[in-house]
Amino acid sequence: MGRLTVNIILSLFLFICAGAQQEPDFAEIDRTTYELYRNGSWKELITAGESALGLGIDYYYLRMRLGIAAYEINDYAKAARHFRKALEMNSADDTAMEYLYFSLKFNGRDMEADLVAGRFSAPLRQKLSYRGGGGIRSFSLNGAGSFLHDPDIITGYSMDEDPGIDGFQTITRRFATLGAGLEHSAGNRTSVTHVLSCLSKNYLLYTSEGGEIIRDENANLSQIQYYLSGRILAGNGFYLTPAVHYINVKIPYYTSAAGRGGMVFLVEQFEYQHDFAAGLGMEKHFGKIKPGLLAGYSDINEQARLQGTVSLTLFPYGNLNLYSYTDATMHSTLSDTYTEAGWVFTQELGFRAFHGLWVELWGRFGEIENYAGSGAAFIYNDAVLIKGQYGIRLIAPFLSNVMELSVNYSYSRQESRFRPDYSTVDVSINPVEINNHKIGGTIKWKF
Repeated sequence: MGRLTVNIILSLFLFICAGAQQEPDFAEIDRTTYELYRNGSWKELITAGESALGLGIDYYYLRMRLGIAAYEINDYAKAARHFRKALEMNSADDTAMEYLYFSLKFNGRDMEADLVAGRFSAPLRQKLSYRGGGGIRSFSLNGAGSFLHDPDIITGYSMDEDPGIDGFQTITRRFATLGAGLEHSAGNRTSVTHVLSCLSKNYLLYTSEGGEIIRDENANLSQIQYYLSGRILAGNGFYLTPAVHYINVKIPYYTSAAGRGGMVFLVEQFEYQHDFAAGLGMEKHFGKIKPGLLAGYSDINEQARLQGTVSLTLFPYGNLNLYSYTDATMHSTLSDTYTEAGWVFTQELGFRAFHGLWVELWGRFGEIENYAGSGAAFIYNDAVLIKGQYGIRLIAPFLSNVMELSVNYSYSRQESRFRPDYSTVDVSINPVEINNHKIGGTIKWKF
């Protein structure tokens, strides 16, 4: 450590100690923080500058030095806070404006960054070749496939005894999904996301109806799902997030028909089911934390539900190199005959493994049934109970962040049950434990 650094740190120590015993000396604070700034002693500068703020000293150059120091150590959340304060003191400063723009951009707050860019002077706009954040923001294509861990469950399936009531049971052998997403601006404070996806599923269908038992090991179901969501910047770091799902499901079923000579045979027909879900969320950035709330309503698989979620996202270093997401969801069934409530918990951890690759690990626990996850474009609407999910996602931006490729894998623990047609009957009939693997990927173009 050089003599200059030692002298600066000694001065810093003396000024902090002195500040505890007498009125703060503006000139001493300014000299010390300036020397720390010139020397690139960013952490020491942050300590000195925030101590000065605690002593009641606050001015433009101090905020700029603090902002630049935080920016240099990649604490973009803290940097943005100081640059905003600096602009309150000097709203025409291009340097503070440029730093604030990139602090928000590097912290994943693109809409706020574009709002700041709307105040750029002509020279700064030209310097950064900024053309505006309106229009199409991104376009993506995604796909996934799922398969049973033990496919012999299908061939070995049996109902121990006739349940004596009408109902059905399903076990999914495999499914595949394809989808496309589009995000665009709708004004300088709103973005809109559309996702259209289709699903094809092959599964075992066991049906008991009017004493007739039907077993089809190769039933096929298809569905189309449309997801529409908005992201509205309602204040500094405060967002409203409305969303709506529409699901059109083509479901096979069997009915009896009379043929010649009085013979009775089964005819496969299809029923079209229209499902719906909607929700309204809100979230607020407070530096390195982002709490959120979500309230939702759904009518899926002929079952109405209310859902409430509280969430918390943490950015320990003030950037996207390490983050965690936690939520707890309470859902309750709305029925004239009975009320059922349950909890679902989600935990996610994301980090930059090395330059150009992020890793996300996640798990979800509870009784997951007809569940619409926060910000999820796809609803878990299978007729099985998911008890736990665990997954990993790899995210790799490339071509100067113009494109992004992600691949993911998840493992699910599920339980299939015989489902009576009437909700007043106990649904814990013939439980079958099944495990499921899913592999998928997404490619996104950013504009």
